[in-house]
Amino acid sequence: MLRRLLILTTALLLTLGVQAQGSLERGINADSKGLNDLAVGYYREAVDTNVQARLRLGLLLQRMEHFCEAAQWLAKADSSALAMTHLAECQCELLNWPAAKQSAEKAIELADTSEHTLRASAMATLGWVYCIDENFTNALSWSHKAEKEDPTSARALNVTGIILFRKGNEGEATQTFRKAILADASNIDAYFNLGAMYCYRNHPDLAITTLKKGLKVQRNSIRLIYCLGWAYLLKGEKENAIECLETVIKYDSTYANAYNRLGDIYFESADFNQALAQYRIAARVAPKQSEPHRLMGRTYAEMGEFGKAIRCYQRAVEINKKDSETYCRIAELYAKQKKPKQEQNNYKRAAKLGNKEAQKWCTRHGIAY
Repeated sequence: MLRRLLILTTALLLTLGVQAQGSLERGINADSKGLNDLAVGYYREAVDTNVQARLRLGLLLQRMEHFCEAAQWLAKADSSALAMTHLAECQCELLNWPAAKQSAEKAIELADTSEHTLRASAMATLGWVYCIDENFTNALSWSHKAEKEDPTSARALNVTGIILFRKGNEGEATQTFRKAILADASNIDAYFNLGAMYCYRNHPDLAITTLKKGLKVQRNSIRLIYCLGWAYLLKGEKENAIECLETVIKYDSTYANAYNRLGDIYFESADFNQALAQYRIAARVAPKQSEPHRLMGRTYAEMGEFGKAIRCYQRAVEINKKDSETYCRIAELYAKQKKPKQEQNNYKRAAKLGNKEAQKWCTRHGIAY
């Protein structure tokens, strides 16, 4: 009886393995033709018994910008340099910086010295992690190592551009993002970063042109559509902005920045309750993001509800302790409440972080920081 059961179990496993291999091959075929949804379906049929299917599903979901699920499947794949490299990239997009650092270091350790593209991507990811910690020396060191490892790496150039922007070198950052597009005209990150840079510099027309070029490469890119909505918002074309942002949410209901920008539209229209509703959704879907709390603080302050505003701002700096601007906004609200001690404490915190406005305030009041 036991022998018969073993034979049946073995036969069943062999059958499942054959079926999984067939689904994997159909998935690869659909993937190569750009039939993403069909490929995802085939890969899902094979993931229970086929490690390769998990890897390919993770890679495809990453390209589709479904970073959370992509990370889950890549973590369940074969622990290869390829899987670890792309897992690190997804973890960066999810703001999981400690995990991204660990995955990137593992990828560099696993990658053969001849795998220049993988090693460059992992090195660039390490640079991005150090950039978030504002350790710009190490950040640039790793991004330059990545560029040396693979001079054609668009990811390395993208990360170098991000670091330059965080350092305040916006002009150099813009040029670097342009180089990334020249290095790889199909690189969505480069179009997104350049478009976002134009938005930051309040050049919406340039942003719109850049982002539309990117959307010709990948028409359903969530990040590009989001950034296009942001550019339309800067240009004052609210209907186009809302259309883009609602499209993003349709594709990905957890995309916090889309809710933030929708909230901004309501805020500018003085519809503060609707603005708060959007920011609350953003805070719920992205608990590691400080921006929704900062925007809620701004809204409550505009409504004259200073206590609620302070609590929101304080939550923002709990998440991002280096947000000197928000410490200044807290100080301003305490000043309005006639609480000089709390006002002083928050200006001192901001001044220690290098905030010029706070430093001038401390100097003017004879307060050391």
